[in-house]
Order: sequence, then C-alpha cells, then structure tokens
Amino acid sequence: MRILVTGTSGHIGGAVVNLLCQEGHEVIGISRTVNPALPEAVRQYSLDITDPEFIDKALDSLGDCEVIVHAAASMKDDTHIQELLEVNYTGSLKLLDVADSLQTRCFIYLSSLSILGMPCEHPITEAHPLTPRTGYAVSKLTGEHEVIEGGTDVLRTISLRISSPVGPGLRHRRICRLFVERALENAPLQIHGTGARRQDYVDVRDIAQGILQAVCSDCRGIYNLGSGVPASNLELAQRCIQTLRSSSEIVMTGENDPDDQVCWDLSIAKAARDFGYRPRFTLEQSIADLAAEIQG
Repeated sequence: MRILVTGTSGHIGGAVVNLLCQEGHEVIGISRTVNPALPEAVRQYSLDITDPEFIDKALDSLGDCEVIVHAAASMKDDTHIQELLEVNYTGSLKLLDVADSLQTRCFIYLSSLSILGMPCEHPITEAHPLTPRTGYAVSKLTGEHEVIEGGTDVLRTISLRISSPVGPGLRHRRICRLFVERALENAPLQIHGTGARRQDYVDVRDIAQGILQAVCSDCRGIYNLGSGVPASNLELAQRCIQTLRSSSEIVMTGENDPDDQVCWDLSIAKAARDFGYRPRFTLEQSIADLAAEIQG
C-alpha cells in the first residue's frame, strides 16, 4: 500500500514508518523537519500543517495515497492554546480535505487518553465519559470528533486512543526515560506522593503494529490502544532497577502528587476483537531496549 504518515519526526510516527517499511509498504512522510533516522526509501516532505497553503502544497507533492496515518500533534501547555487548536483540530480538518483529494480509503487518527479527563470507570472502555481537563485534551477530542464524523462509505476513519508510549525512541522529560537514565547512572530514582499512580505503558512498537492491524482490517470508529496492564510509578522504578541491575535507590520526596490515586486500567478488548491487537513487548523489554539505545 501507499501510505502517508504525518509527524514522522516524532516517537510514534517514526516507529510507524519503520514498521511499514519493514512490511514492504511505500511510505510518504510529512513533518515540520525531515527525520534523518528514517529508512532511505521513505519520501519525506518538510510541510507545516498550520501553513495556510498546506493543502495546496500537499496536493502538489504527494500523489494518491490509500492510507493516511495522522500522528502529528502539538503537546504544548495551555499557554499555547492557539497552536494546539491549529495543529490538533484544524490540522485534522485539512488532512481530511487532503484525503478526499488523494482518493484515500483509510484515515487513522492518533488520539489520546487525556480526552477522558480523570478516569472514573474501570476498566476504561471506549464508552468512558469524556471530560478533558487541558487545552491539549480539548484539541485532541475535537480533532477526534471531526475525523470520526468525516467518515464516509468510501473513507474509513479510525481514532486510536493511545496510552503512554515507552520503548526505543522515547524522548526526554518522560518518567520512564528519566528513570532509565538515572538507573543506568546508579543514581536515586525520585518519586512524588506514595508512587501509587497507575499508568498504562505500551511499547511504541506495539502501537505501530496495532496501527497497521487497524489499517489492514475493515474496522472503523474509536479504539483504545495500550498494554492493558497498568503499572504504578513505584513499580516502574522497581522494574527499571531490576531490569538494568542497577544499584539505584528509590527516594520518596515527600512532595504531593495530586493524581496519586489515579489508575489508568485500560481495556483493549475491542481492538483485540476487531483487528487482532495483541501487545508483544513487556515493560521490562521496553526498559531494556530503551536503555540499550541510550547507551549507544
């Protein structure tokens, strides 16, 4: 298949491109900056989705694409609400217009669990109430709504609500990356609150596989995509130390964690049923492979 991927300089977008190339698909990548780490076979274009001329530039450059995977996103805080809306909401509308012109048959939108707000039902299914608490979450929710409503008999639209990506390529300032870096240095791992906050960590390679499975299916609509196995901050620290055979100690800072009792107990049953999604990588594998990448 000929597949367009946006956000190819990002963690998930890059992983998706790598998998698609391994599976023999023709890949076109769009990002604000070209990613030199991607396979040479990828046709990369430096395009800004907020550019008023984005649609014209995209149509002039790309050619027909059977599938669009929209991984580009702004994750700025609420002081950048205009950019959040331009990228995550308006950008999705522009891509839907592009999809119509490029005779696209499948449009995959990468959403976020943040659109749920605070989890209040367990396990968390796709029917969970939506109460976004940040500008980012609102922008992702409005983007998801437009994509799902933009589906037609010809264009199959899918929104994948991604949990917390880990594994190779994970960027700085993420708790898993921070813990791995500290454990490699045998430095203390600091935890706020009691460390009870439970997150669904999913390997980026499993996310990429799930996206490809959704593309190759006949499904449409909204799906959760995660590991289905939550881990607390304390457990994450312990697993980093054990997996990397580190002499690091866990230090409780005594600082409050306002989300200390939050649990992201995610159900992935719908994705498993409809397109055979089965995570393959354990958290320990994700930690070990990220550590190997950091060490070079």
